[in-house]
Amino acid sequence: MILFKILVTSLLLEVCLASQFYKEHLNLKPYPRNKLLTGFDFNIQSQPFELTYHNESNIRTTPEVNHYSYFPSSLGPIISSTNTRELHLRFTQGWWDAQSWGVLPHAGEFSGGTGVEVMAVIEAPDIEIAKRQWKKLTKILSGFFCASLNFIDDDITTYPKFKVGSGYAPEQGNHLYLLRAALPSEPVCTENLTPFLRLLPTRGKSGISTLLDGHKVFDSLWHGMSIDVTTECEDSSCFLQLHQTINQMVDIIRSIRKQTEGGIPKPIAGDKLRCDPNKTHTIWQCFPLGDPVDLGWSLETIYGRKITGCAFEQESSTIAVEVDPNWDVTLVKESPDSLVHASVTGSVNLEESLKYDLKFSTKNSSNVLPIVSPPIYASRSLTGYSLDKGGLRVSFTNPSSEPVTFIYFESIPWFMRLYFNDLKLKLKQEQETDVTDIQEQYIKERYYKPAIDRTRPSHMELKIVIPSNSSLVMTYSFDKSLLLYHEYPPDANHGFDIEPAVITILDKSQEVYQFRTTSLLLTLPTPDFSMPYNVIILTCTVLSLAFGIVFNLVTKQVPARLNNN
Repeated sequence: MILFKILVTSLLLEVCLASQFYKEHLNLKPYPRNKLLTGFDFNIQSQPFELTYHNESNIRTTPEVNHYSYFPSSLGPIISSTNTRELHLRFTQGWWDAQSWGVLPHAGEFSGGTGVEVMAVIEAPDIEIAKRQWKKLTKILSGFFCASLNFIDDDITTYPKFKVGSGYAPEQGNHLYLLRAALPSEPVCTENLTPFLRLLPTRGKSGISTLLDGHKVFDSLWHGMSIDVTTECEDSSCFLQLHQTINQMVDIIRSIRKQTEGGIPKPIAGDKLRCDPNKTHTIWQCFPLGDPVDLGWSLETIYGRKITGCAFEQESSTIAVEVDPNWDVTLVKESPDSLVHASVTGSVNLEESLKYDLKFSTKNSSNVLPIVSPPIYASRSLTGYSLDKGGLRVSFTNPSSEPVTFIYFESIPWFMRLYFNDLKLKLKQEQETDVTDIQEQYIKERYYKPAIDRTRPSHMELKIVIPSNSSLVMTYSFDKSLLLYHEYPPDANHGFDIEPAVITILDKSQEVYQFRTTSLLLTLPTPDFSMPYNVIILTCTVLSLAFGIVFNLVTKQVPARLNNN
């Protein structure tokens, strides 16, 4: 009887702990032109513990308390050994079409620019120790997430002037330092997804994480992964909060085609072509119609598999659906004995260890919820065609009827020598011509730290106010530096990737919206790497011929010919 009570108590305690320390959420929202936005959210919280500053001199007299329940024990020592109080890691590929898709998921809080971004808040007594901890952190994360974060050095590291929003107060004599770096040319692939899944307590074996297959996640128009670790304290008790997300924009038509035809594209048969009946069409001529709008698909169509039960035996797995009323959404529970169909409106909890699938059907897929437009639009591009100099042009458009204030953050590599005094602004309003005004009217605050060759990048932050219903164009020029021979990457003629700029918008209600511009591809003067090879080959050939002739004359014996007469 006592054993039974202990067993029941332990099970109830496990259920309560799981509900408190781990939650997962899947959000599905159809978009125009047969697109689907999927968002996977995982929240993991560690048990409370006493946070201490780690250095080489302090020796623990008592063993550290194990505060890992559902929080990954592989990530905790990395955070504590480097004194990292916040960690923000982003893996992103593709381009977010703000004109068609509106605002980013989660107001852009967990979205990054193309490639890999890493930002951390490190506690240290001075900046030099913070740099050492930063390098240690990036090298460990490089091996942990199978990414090239070990290439992060001082020449691409910046110190943003953002407010450090950590809920932890450093020890006396220490400070909090915010460091940031980006690798825009870093590809995102399945090697980065596997460590992401290993951080989850389910390891991708149950719950909504069973849908995450690398071939399906990365076969999308845009996708982004984020890992955020924050330290939150109440009095002397602290805990670590881990938030993992995966967001992607899926092309439904392409997913349906791959399910029916396989992974290899095949030509469409003539009798299956969708031709416009209002125009002439024969066996040789066809004016194609747009994508079909009478659709039916499921999660298995998109990801090739079903959800394998809930994460744990309680309400920790939730699915939310944001659809127009003309959509029919059905939850299918598959048990060994039967199939249960239930209509879904809003959200649903997964509470049983069964296989789940969501089926969507509609007569007109163009009827979706209204798209929320972003506060401003931004585009950034390179100007000029010379190999020794160029320029940058950034255009901001405010479609609203109120002025918008935002912070423009940009990190430029050291081989782009900016002329900050050459910065120009041009305002274009709806019913007016181009107007060039003084910068102080639109740039309220500015911070600029020039680059040092091979030591640090250029760091620029501007607080800009753009008037209502207007466009603001910012331009400035730069010189292109010559690199050393060993500093050119493989395929140097392809160009150098310049990381996206970060735009942070703060409205009157103190709500933040953040997004990135597109990355840039800069062409630098590249030497002819084949010339040394040609010179070496020619020189060796000439020397070998000369040596062969001389060696032949020196060593060859010429026999004397006797004359019998």
